[in-house]
Amino acid sequence: MSTLDDLPPYRRAKLLWEYAHFGVPRIEDMVRESAGKPCSLSGVSKPAAPRTAVRGEDGRYHLMSDGRMISAKNHGGQGWEHEQWCGWTEIDGALVDGYRAGGRYDSVTHSWFVRAETGGVPPGSVPPQQRCQHCSYGVFHYWPPPPAKTVPVRRMRTALVEALGPDCHLCGALPGAMVDHDYSTGMVRGLLCKLCNRTVEECPHVDSCPKAEYMSNPPAAHLVLPYPPSLAYVPKESARRQKIELLGFDPLAEWRPRNR
Repeated sequence: MSTLDDLPPYRRAKLLWEYAHFGVPRIEDMVRESAGKPCSLSGVSKPAAPRTAVRGEDGRYHLMSDGRMISAKNHGGQGWEHEQWCGWTEIDGALVDGYRAGGRYDSVTHSWFVRAETGGVPPGSVPPQQRCQHCSYGVFHYWPPPPAKTVPVRRMRTALVEALGPDCHLCGALPGAMVDHDYSTGMVRGLLCKLCNRTVEECPHVDSCPKAEYMSNPPAAHLVLPYPPSLAYVPKESARRQKIELLGFDPLAEWRPRNR
């Protein structure tokens, strides 16, 4: 039976950091109970064929994957149903301690249907301003991925796409958007979709799981791409103090100087 101590040191530390609110005993239970139960990935099956982009009656291009329009909620006689939500607050009343008292919150949801007008084209050939950005795009992934803010990350993303393809190098179901790296080594592991990038290090499996295998044998290891230390994420000091209060120690203390 696997235990927390069977995980590689950095993975053990990162799991303690991610789930500090559960406490060490419950995290130990998570590792034991996870045996034989692989992590779910994005909830989206890997496409049987390459995704395409089709032009809809609304004038925008939409990603199609195995006959499904990814941005749509449902499909019916009128076409693929899309939905957009918008909320706002209307403020009125007098100023109280520098703030305006009173107000009313309101929202509106707009739905429309889209039928495809054209056959599919390669997604990368569609100008960004013509691509649909609604519904699950914002939740699961970016289409297109936002431009990297720095030249080094743009270069790394280009190298990863050229070597391993544009789709997520873990789930393979969604477009890759985030350059992922191992904080303990500083080396790039692969290109991940938004969801996999957020959840990969929450995996409690020692092995026999796609996420565990990805971290143990990164697909981009042979490219030997160092991630710039100056760009690595550093948690706020308040977050570190909170983890120490919950666990009694800082699980990432051993690696923290390297990340700063």
